[in-house]
Formats: sequence, C-alpha cells, structure tokens
Amino acid sequence: MTIPPRSMTVIDDEFQRLEGIEEICFDEDVMTFLQDAQATLKYKGIYNLRGPFKRSLIHYAAMGDCAELLLYLLQDGTAKDDLDHNKRTPLSWAAQYGALRAVKLLLDNGVEVNSMDDMYTTPLSWLIQAGRGPNRAATIDYLRRNGATRRGATRASIKRKITQVFPSCFL
Repeated sequence: MTIPPRSMTVIDDEFQRLEGIEEICFDEDVMTFLQDAQATLKYKGIYNLRGPFKRSLIHYAAMGDCAELLLYLLQDGTAKDDLDHNKRTPLSWAAQYGALRAVKLLLDNGVEVNSMDDMYTTPLSWLIQAGRGPNRAATIDYLRRNGATRRGATRASIKRKITQVFPSCFL
C-alpha cells in the first residue's frame, strides 16, 4: 500500500516523535531499525518490519501514539495483537505510554483489551504500574470503560493460577 504525500508528512513527524522517546533514543539498534523502517515506507509502502526485541513497527507506532502510521498498518492487515519477545501487544505498549489515540484506534480495531504478557500483566496493569504521559488518567479511564482489568498483575491472581494447577502445594 502506497502512502499519499500528505499522510507521509504526518508519519515522518510521528517517526521524529518516536526518536524522542527516552527508551528509544538511547538504543542504537532500535534507532537504526526505525530509520530503516521509515526509509522502507518511502519506497516500498507500508510494511510491518520486525526489529530488536522482536518488536514490530506496530509496537513502536502504538508506543509513540503514532495514529497515522498505526492506521495504515492496521488497514494493511498487520496483526493487531502481534507479540514481542515478552508477549506484549501493541496495546500493552500504547497503554504504558499513555498513548490515548493509539489505545482508541487499537480497541476500535478489535484488539484483546485484557491480553497478558509473559509476566501475566495486562495493558491496564502496565499503565497503572509504569504509565506515563499527559493522557495517563484519561487512558486509564478509557481502558476501564472498555472492560480492561488488572487481573494477572497481582500476586493473589498468580497464586490462584498455581493453586489450580498444583492444589496440594497450598494445603
């Protein structure tokens, strides 16, 4: 899918915003991945490349609240619940960064609101525990109104899961 020049200008600005995120700008591999992805968009069109930490472009677009890029990735059929090496989804990253537009766009496209990563942490849990950004409170409210829970984030829920599998260990 080719991207119209006006949208490409917006996407270029979104890539600049991504490069300003602290966790990204201090990681040379991630910076190189994003620069390559941006260059690829200009001559190949939309393509969901996979980079360091098995994160794909959709993860970074969600993290940076890059609504235009995210929209094109979703329209092109990119896996909306794509998992990185920690089994985190784009929604998980969008939530952690308080990326309200990305959260809305992902939920409007049918992502799993309570997906759990390899630590049994939900997007809402990430937002509450490590969330940042000016839209943090609004993002918490939006996720909750759309059925998000913190299940999986507490020791009690992990103990419940273990107890179900190994009931004799907790007698």
